[in-house]
Amino acid sequence: MKKLVLILGFWGLIGSAYGQQQRVEVKIKDAKDRTFGPVETSPEYPGGIEPYFRKNTRYPQEARQNGIKGRVLVNFLIDSLGSIPDSSVRVLRGIGYGCDEEAVRLVRNMARWKPGTVLGKPVSIKYNIPVLFPPKP
Repeated sequence: MKKLVLILGFWGLIGSAYGQQQRVEVKIKDAKDRTFGPVETSPEYPGGIEPYFRKNTRYPQEARQNGIKGRVLVNFLIDSLGSIPDSSVRVLRGIGYGCDEEAVRLVRNMARWKPGTVLGKPVSIKYNIPVLFPPKP
């Protein structure tokens, strides 16, 4: 059985609390490195990403004391079952002062996603997401 992997990246900010609409780049590859498309459904986080971040983000004390503001860009895999393997979570662009570790913690603690589909089948998806500091109220 050939495994499809979808690479989905957010290169802007996410949702209205994050300032603008999302832009998506999509590339689907199988074991032979062929490209497919279009995506039938994108992965969805139950209840939405914005509310999850608003409720669960802890602004690190070190960052607060030093007035650190910005966003940490995190990359992770959403597998075909909607889970995020801990080993897949990594910081692409960090800001330090404990914010990078907090962004990784947030992603690792996310509930199961509704996976995206291609050709009617759930697929593994690489996802990039910014985590804002300080968190939006």
